[in-house]
Amino acid sequence: MSDPAVLERFERSRVLFRSLVGRPEPDNLYDRQAWNMGGVHLMLTESMLSVYRQAEGIKPADEAAFAFYALITMGGVHHHHMTEEEKYLPALEPEFKTPIVDEHHLFTGPLHELEEYLQELTGLEPDAAKGQYVPAKNPKPKVAYNGRKITEAIERMAEPMFTHLEKEIEYLAGDKLRECGLPLSKLEAWAVYEKSMIKNFDPWVSLVFVVAHTPRNSQFPPLPPGIRSFLVPWVFWWKHRKSWRFCPPQEPLKSA
Repeated sequence: MSDPAVLERFERSRVLFRSLVGRPEPDNLYDRQAWNMGGVHLMLTESMLSVYRQAEGIKPADEAAFAFYALITMGGVHHHHMTEEEKYLPALEPEFKTPIVDEHHLFTGPLHELEEYLQELTGLEPDAAKGQYVPAKNPKPKVAYNGRKITEAIERMAEPMFTHLEKEIEYLAGDKLRECGLPLSKLEAWAVYEKSMIKNFDPWVSLVFVVAHTPRNSQFPPLPPGIRSFLVPWVFWWKHRKSWRFCPPQEPLKSA
């Protein structure tokens, strides 16, 4: 059963990140960093909350589909923080220095444990070259579905992770990036790399995940016309439709 205190912690962060995606995309790269990070954090928060709320009530017939949804969610959390540590933060150094990596260490233990369990449960592993999950080359013995195992891991990581996600928005405030002397050229180079990275994502997963975990009137991310209204619901949704049933309903932003 979901812990009310954990649900309240989710909601505090969720309110903050929803407020950010209701704003138009900033027209400069300094201010765009916090806005973009807030949008990514909202998707991770919404999907993790959905996993947390449903994990202990999954019917046996739905375990495989839900496990895939949970793996996409927790794999997304892992990939996001790994990209920060290996690509994003090094690209902004030495001018931009924060305790971000140290904060990651406070919750990566249960995160990695849960991701490993979900990989064993689904028989899948990440393929970085393809940007998607593929059948494991050396699958481990099949494990049983355990919803409480999933919720316990999320409960262990919730407080340090959400505290970090909120602080990260403050670290990336446009004024702070300017004050530290970060050259615009570094943000321009990152923007180019970010676009190339996104192109490598599996659209059957990434497009649906983005649309399903942001309000329909969200300013984030800036998607081409027709993605939300047609391509995702009528094309990309269908491949993994059994798993996308577990996505949360998205109420529109009141301020948009």
